[in-house]
Amino acid sequence: MVFCLYLPQIISKKSKNMKNITLNSVCTIFFVLFVSACSKSHEYKVDSTFSDYLKRFENEAAARGRSLNPEQDGLIIEFGTLKDSAAGLTHYETPVRIEIDKTYWDAISKTAGADMMKEDLLFHELGHALLGRKHLNTTLENGDWKSMMCGGEKVNNRSWNINYRGERRKYYIDELFNEGTSAPAFASNTLAVDTLGFKPLIQRNFDSESQAIWSIGDKSQYSITLDNGRLRFQSKIDQTYMVFAKLVSPISISSDFAFEFTLQYPTGSTSNQYGMVFGAIPTTVDSTEYFTINNNQKMFLGNRSWYSFYTELTKSSITSGGVNKMKIFRIGTMLYYFINNVYCYQSEIFASSNIGQFGFMVPPRGTVWIDNLLISQKTSAAVNSKVKQEIQIVTGVEPVSGFNQNKIYNQ
Repeated sequence: MVFCLYLPQIISKKSKNMKNITLNSVCTIFFVLFVSACSKSHEYKVDSTFSDYLKRFENEAAARGRSLNPEQDGLIIEFGTLKDSAAGLTHYETPVRIEIDKTYWDAISKTAGADMMKEDLLFHELGHALLGRKHLNTTLENGDWKSMMCGGEKVNNRSWNINYRGERRKYYIDELFNEGTSAPAFASNTLAVDTLGFKPLIQRNFDSESQAIWSIGDKSQYSITLDNGRLRFQSKIDQTYMVFAKLVSPISISSDFAFEFTLQYPTGSTSNQYGMVFGAIPTTVDSTEYFTINNNQKMFLGNRSWYSFYTELTKSSITSGGVNKMKIFRIGTMLYYFINNVYCYQSEIFASSNIGQFGFMVPPRGTVWIDNLLISQKTSAAVNSKVKQEIQIVTGVEPVSGFNQNKIYNQ
């Protein structure tokens, strides 16, 4: 349809021909403006950095019976400088426009897991832009965010970190395109695997120096002592410590194992994280997995090579400031997490090398007490033969400048 606007004040009364010419000119001008406006409303301008993620989104939509054609309908995705720790922002303009914070994008690009974090970010914003999804800040039974569309106003000051990888990725994409998607099996608080049949490799109760694993002594940056049958580690520096027992013969990455100890961090900031670390020898990019808690009854898990922890969960089984028993089982490709004998969570292991380092994490200038350390392996003929020998251990105390405790930016 072409709209012509009649403007009598600009039309000459001297000539009928002139009047017709003027009317034709006005109609032509408005036709050009109309076509230009229509063209703008279907503008398609997507930075090449985002093209692959947009194509993935279209493919996931097609696999679920949804037909999208942003190239025809119009879409703009571009870098910007966003405020208030925002990672992405969708503007409901014509066409719809998505801004991605350049600083945040560059920061996650330098870490492992960058591809999944970028996909999560783009899929979230495209959920707003192309699916009309709003923020959804409810949780699953196990505490995971129910939807990758979480964001906006804070909920109990919880971070927006979402464990978007492995088996969770398919669920989150299913839910993105269908808000009525059923809760997944991984969200259940009922343990679905057998944790029996693990045989001790190393067991320490710290009743004497022979049980201590780590050398007792007072160093300039830390001290290690025995205190009423527990190992006491005191940090004297403003860095996080990883305190490792290193197995000379590491556990095969294909083997099932368990690791546990009791841990207490009675003083210091309630937001400080402390807990369990384990990984590979020699240290590799993806070597160190961690499972930490704080005295606000928060639980965290992740791998040091990632930009941030996978997720943050509230767990009432945590005894704030008191003694907490922390335990993980590695069964198949999954890690199963327990706090004070309560099953809390499951997630894929990220480390891909043989596991030979087991230890604990100490907050800056923090003091922790460790007891009842136990490393076990699934029973087999090989394990039975191995445990008859003395397991050789090399100890390590490593200060680390950063522990990737970043929080995901808001989306």
